[in-house]
Amino acid sequence: MEAAAGEGPTTTMKTVCVTGAGGFVASWLVERLLAGGRYKIHGTVRDPGDAKNAHLLGLDGAAERLRLFKADLLDFGSLAAAIAGCDGVFHVACPVPDYTLTDPEAPAS
Repeated sequence: MEAAAGEGPTTTMKTVCVTGAGGFVASWLVERLLAGGRYKIHGTVRDPGDAKNAHLLGLDGAAERLRLFKADLLDFGSLAAAIAGCDGVFHVACPVPDYTLTDPEAPAS
C-alpha cells in the first residue's frame, strides 16, 4: 500500500524559533521539540552566555539542533536573525522592561 501524498515521515527537518527559550515554559517546549527529533530550533534569550541558559545546551540533541540567539523582544532587528529561515515561531517570551514599577496600580503619568 502506498502512502497518500503528504503522508509519511518528513524527509526535511523543519526549523522553528522559540522566543524566551531560557524561561520555564519555553525551556520545556525546547526539550520536547528536541526529543521529538523532527526540528532544528532557534532559541532566543537575553544573553546566550548566561549560566542560566546552560541547561539548554545540555539537552539531548542540542549540540546538533539548537542554536541560541541574543534577542530583545522590543527590537525587531534583534529578532530577525533568529526568525530568518524558520518555518514557524513559538512566541513564549515576555518583554522585560528596564525600569521598576514602584506602584503598579498608580495611573500612568
